Amino acid sequence: MAVPTPTPTPTPTPKTKRTRSTINRAHLDEIKNSRAVAAAANDPANTAALAAVELDATLPAQITTLAGTTETAIGKLTGTRAQKTEMTAQETTARDALMAVITPIQTAAKRKFTGDTEKLRQAYFIGENLAHDNLREVQTAAIAIRDRLVAVAPATTPLDLLPGIKAAQISALSNTITTYAANITAPGDQLNENVGALQAIEANIGKLAGLRHQVQLAAEQAFPWRTPGVASTRQSFLLPTDRPLPG
Repeated sequence: MAVPTPTPTPTPTPKTKRTRSTINRAHLDEIKNSRAVAAAANDPANTAALAAVELDATLPAQITTLAGTTETAIGKLTGTRAQKTEMTAQETTARDALMAVITPIQTAAKRKFTGDTEKLRQAYFIGENLAHDNLREVQTAAIAIRDRLVAVAPATTPLDLLPGIKAAQISALSNTITTYAANITAPGDQLNENVGALQAIEANIGKLAGLRHQVQLAAEQAFPWRTPGVASTRQSFLLPTDRPLPG
């Protein structure tokens, strides 16, 4: 009796290495959504109803201008952050040391920012896979995170207070930055410019979200969801069609 030829074991398909984009998708989403809301506010079919609820008529233009400025800044930052991906052993050690102090802070940020505030996680680079980034990007992120947890002049209080992140954890972050990222404080250093650009982008995204929300609240008042025939209009303002806008 012939012995059947064994079926050869198929060669595993190699895993595709994920290419990380240096562009924060949440930032691009906010720009897209804000522009859509501004366009809806400028639609002649909606302007009279919005005027009746006293929407500031300058808001759509403010949104459009700020969205354009922020998009340009993101493009510039993306270009300047393009760095080599291969790191030396020393660079890898430095990156891992920074990640060791950043990771618990990111966990605390996940605990604090949930629901309506979840978008604030982007300020802590959550979802950005920092552990696989190059040293320069992790240095930039570390300083941006630190500057949310300490008072940066002219402010007298930090932007955020995270659960379980006290003086010891913030000092550990600051000390690790001093050890592994001190060079970015040098005048004219590109990394220092990147930190400033990133902070400006994050500030603009926050302003943009606030302006968008103002227009959406006015649209909520002008086109209540229980009113017949307003579903498509509400959709154009990115409002839910079966309930009020939360918040």
